[in-house]
Amino acid sequence: MTGKIISVFGSTGLQGGAVVNALLKDGTFKVRALTRNVESPSAKKLVEKGAQVATVDLNNDVESIAKVLQGSYGVYLVTDFWSLFEKEEEIGKKVVDAALKAGVQHFIYSSLANTSKISNGKIVVPEFDMKAHIEDYARQVSAKHPEFISSFVHLPYYAQGFNTDFLPITKIEEDKYFISFPISGKPMELIDVNDVGPIALAEFKDPKKYSGVGIHFTGSALSGPEIAEKLSKATGKSIIFKPMTYEEYLALGFPGVEGIADMFKFVSEYGSYPGKDSNLAKEIIHITTFDEYLEKNPIQLK
Repeated sequence: MTGKIISVFGSTGLQGGAVVNALLKDGTFKVRALTRNVESPSAKKLVEKGAQVATVDLNNDVESIAKVLQGSYGVYLVTDFWSLFEKEEEIGKKVVDAALKAGVQHFIYSSLANTSKISNGKIVVPEFDMKAHIEDYARQVSAKHPEFISSFVHLPYYAQGFNTDFLPITKIEEDKYFISFPISGKPMELIDVNDVGPIALAEFKDPKKYSGVGIHFTGSALSGPEIAEKLSKATGKSIIFKPMTYEEYLALGFPGVEGIADMFKFVSEYGSYPGKDSNLAKEIIHITTFDEYLEKNPIQLK
């Protein structure tokens, strides 16, 4: 193992955790797992796996965050809109500044499409657009400071989201279920979030090759009925897809429903990252298909 340290934000979450696991398994870099609570069970498990664990408060100023990143060769940043809300863009840019101040050489950010720009203002998804603005800012910083390399990953829907509050599988009667969400037009692009780990690792290992590069990847692109068919096959239960309109989804009325509805609307019309090539990721690893994900991760239905 070299002395180079990669600091990973969101290390106890699905995406950050996937990056931590890939880095630890490979062994090329030391891992500094950043979390709000170093005493949490998830943080303690990371220590058992071999990671350093450090506390970071994203509400702190640039100097304070830079101190946490001091000595890091690389940084992996994923920002969570649902915990940061309107502060996401400000905080993401602050972390970029902190990484630069700390002397970080390679910065990787998990970004999304600029929905308002792509749709000419017709569809605006803050969760997407603020991430796109953070990516733009990181690119600007790299242009001014060539020693600060920035790279990017773009993830569509997680297969891990099925049978959760986000994409529930609802029981109709014994052995009969349905799923319903407002997707139509373009298929839904799905990935196993764990695939982001080896992709980020490849970027960290070859900064020259991936400088300024955004890696987009898709395991499967499926319609609603195709998703239901694959879920049925995997679970041995009858699962049907019930189409849902944008207005019907809005009527559910849960906190944040408008943003999620607009996300579905954008992806239905434009795809997760329109005009971008997802083949580069396939040169790095085999991207897990939805069938393969379900085989490895059986869904338990009630």
